[in-house]
Amino acid sequence: MKIIQVYSTLNIYLVLFVALLTDAKLQCEEVSKSLESNEPVEYNVAKKCLESFPYNARHATETVDSVLHFLSNYYVFLDRAKDNPPSGFKYQPVDLKTELISLHGFKKYSFKLKDGHTRVTNLCYQNFIYDQNLALYSVITTDKVGKKDQVFNDTLDPSNNDCEITEIGGKPALKAIIDFANDKIAYSKDQGVRFNMALALSINSFSQQFNLRGDFPETSNITYNLSCSKNKSFTLERKWNITYKNGFGLFNNFCMNQNNNTIFSPNDNFASSDKDTESTLATESISSDKFEPPESSNENKKIAHAKLVVEDFYLLDDGKTKVGVAVITRERQDHDNILKDGFQELNKRDMSNNIGGALTVPLFLTSLLFSSKQPNSFPTDITIQNFTIPKIEKNLIQVVLINASEFIGSRKKRTSNLYLNALTSNEEKILNNTNTSSFPWIGDYIIIITNGFCASSCALLTLFFSEIHKVKTIAVGGLLDTQMSFSTFPGGEVQSLMLFHYFLVIISLMFRE
Repeated sequence: MKIIQVYSTLNIYLVLFVALLTDAKLQCEEVSKSLESNEPVEYNVAKKCLESFPYNARHATETVDSVLHFLSNYYVFLDRAKDNPPSGFKYQPVDLKTELISLHGFKKYSFKLKDGHTRVTNLCYQNFIYDQNLALYSVITTDKVGKKDQVFNDTLDPSNNDCEITEIGGKPALKAIIDFANDKIAYSKDQGVRFNMALALSINSFSQQFNLRGDFPETSNITYNLSCSKNKSFTLERKWNITYKNGFGLFNNFCMNQNNNTIFSPNDNFASSDKDTESTLATESISSDKFEPPESSNENKKIAHAKLVVEDFYLLDDGKTKVGVAVITRERQDHDNILKDGFQELNKRDMSNNIGGALTVPLFLTSLLFSSKQPNSFPTDITIQNFTIPKIEKNLIQVVLINASEFIGSRKKRTSNLYLNALTSNEEKILNNTNTSSFPWIGDYIIIITNGFCASSCALLTLFFSEIHKVKTIAVGGLLDTQMSFSTFPGGEVQSLMLFHYFLVIISLMFRE
C-alpha cells in the first residue's frame, strides 16, 4: 500500500466574514459583557451575535477562488476524494472543484470531506465553546439481545451517573448518536471511529463531540430520557453552557475588532469540528468554567496493576508473562528521548486518541525499533509544478535513494514518488548513540491498540508497522459487531501560516538568483 502524504501542505483557515459593521458590534456587545464578567453566554444572545455578521459577497468569492486555486494545484488528494469508498465505508465521493465552484452566489455550504487535514473555519467563530457538562459513553449488555446501551455521566448532578439513556431528542439514544457521528464529525471516514469520537471521554480534545461542540448547536437544549436504578425514569433537559476560548480578550480581538481583515489564521494544533454545517467552526474542545475534561498527565493515563517504568511506559507482570505498554498520545519531536528511554527500559502500544504530530517521529520510531530494515516509511507524494520544482532542485527537500531530476521525471504525472530523509539532526544523533540491536522485538512481539482515532503521523506509523512489519493491531469500541479502522486520515500535514510565509520567501529568493 502506498500512502499519499504531503510534506508541506498548508491547512487553510479562511475568514469568510470579516467586515464587521456597527450592527454586528452592537449585537455582540452583550456577549462581550458576559465574558468580561466571566459568565456563560445565553444561547439567544450568542445566536444574535453570530447571525449579525454581514455577508461580504466579494470577499466570499475571493475566498472560494483562493481555495479552488490552492486545492487544484497543490492538493494531492484532489483525485482521491472522487473515488468511491472501499468496502466497509459509507462516505460519499466528493468532487472538490465542482463543490467549490457551486458555492459562488451562495451564502452557505454543505459538503463533507471527512479529512482532518482539510478544514475551513473562521477566526471569530472558531473559539466559541458549547458544553452540556455531560459525558456519554457506551457499553455492551450481556443479555440475549446483546444491544449496546448509552450510559450517562453528569458532572453537574452526579446522582444521574450510570443512568441509561433511552432517548435523545425523541430518537432512540443509539440512533441519535450514530446520526450525529455520521453527519457532523469530520475527522474519519469510518463511522465506528466517529462514534467513538462522539462519546468517549479521554485525555485530549477530540472526544465527546456530541456534548462538547465547536459549531453553534441547532437548538438551545437537548432532551434526554433516562432510566436509572430502582425503576426511576425521568426526562432531563440540558441547556448549552456557552463560553469562549481564553475568554473576553480573545473575543474582543477576533470578533469586536473591525480592523480584523486577516484572510489566513495560523494553526499549529488540531481542532475539534462539526463539518456538515452552514457555517463551520473549529475549536479545541476546551470545557466551560464548570466542566473540566481530564488533563493529559500520567495520573490520567495510569494503567491499573501496572508498574510505571518511565513517563508513559508501563510494565505488566503477572508472574508468568511480562508485557510492556507504551502510551503514545502525540508525535512530538521533543519526546524522542523519552520514547528511546522507554523502549530501552521495556511490546504493546496504546495509541488511542492520538492526534498526530511531527511527521519525523514515525520515521524515528521505525528506525529505533526496526533499524535493520529500510526504507523507514511509505513513499511520499508531492505535486510536481513550478512552485515545488525549485525547492527540489535546490535540495530544500532532502531526497534519498533518487536524485532530483529522476524525482521530477517527465512531469506527465501530477505527483512523484520519493522517500524523504526527514529526520532532524537531533533524532539522527539519538539513533546513532542508541544500541538498537539490543531491542528484542520483531513485528510478532508488538501489538498496537487504538480506538480508531490514531490520526495523521500516528496513522502513518501504525499503517507502516502493520503492513510492512506485520504488527498486530486492535481497534477498540465503535459499533456493535462492525469492523473498525485502527487509524484515521494518514496522509497530509498541518502547517501554520508562518511556515507557509517562510516557504514563499524561500521560493521568491530562488527566482531572483
